[in-house]
Amino acid sequence: MSSSDQPTRRKALLALALVPTLMLGGCFRPMLADPANGAPGLKDRLAAISIEPVDDRIGQQVRNKLSFNLTGGDYAPPTRYTLTLVTSTLTESALINALNATPQIDLVTVTVDFTLKDAATSKVLYKAKMNTRKSYASGLQRYAAIRAERDAENDAAGVMADQIRLRLATWLADHP
Repeated sequence: MSSSDQPTRRKALLALALVPTLMLGGCFRPMLADPANGAPGLKDRLAAISIEPVDDRIGQQVRNKLSFNLTGGDYAPPTRYTLTLVTSTLTESALINALNATPQIDLVTVTVDFTLKDAATSKVLYKAKMNTRKSYASGLQRYAAIRAERDAENDAAGVMADQIRLRLATWLADHP
């Protein structure tokens, strides 16, 4: 093959590689983008989810963070869906010091059962159960250990709120 054929061949291969890109370039639309037909987008449908009050501290943390994640801190449109959260927390020792039998690393598990319902009909649309774990160093100081546990619970609640929002967005994207 001569050296003059190589630039032509490279251009042909490059053009062949760009053809699928150009053909599929208009097919991609971000999940949270507003549709072109003027219908409510996924962002508006997420903001229209009203979260029912919860009883415990961890549930309130999840509710507050999820509420902000759904609306982005903006005003919520009229309620289209209601979301019920039921939380539970389990704390266990993950690593124990063998010399004095005291826990060094503890583990907090936050579990949330959530149910998405249609606000008008109260029909259950989506139901799921999720959990997340967060470890923390408990140490020997009592109040420091309590604060570390609370911080771990708050962190786990933030992770849980993000995961629930992602699950709801995925479900709502598939069920217009």
